[in-house]
Amino acid sequence: MSLSAFKTIFIAVIASSLLALVGCSTPAEKAHNSQTELNERKMEIVDRYEACIEKSTSDEEQAKCEAMLKGAEGL
Repeated sequence: MSLSAFKTIFIAVIASSLLALVGCSTPAEKAHNSQTELNERKMEIVDRYEACIEKSTSDEEQAKCEAMLKGAEGL
């Protein structure tokens, strides 16, 4: 192999290493993404709770809605 071939391979290895490092997420990014997903799940539960309360016609149905919301508090 010639010197130019080694240079080309070296540049390719360095470039691919840099791309791999750039693609990795930090622990802070992972925590932020997890918190974002958790908040989205909570908002979905709140939306379902509100819809449940609007549709409920009895105390029993409202109690089921409340139970659904209480179950989500553990998230």
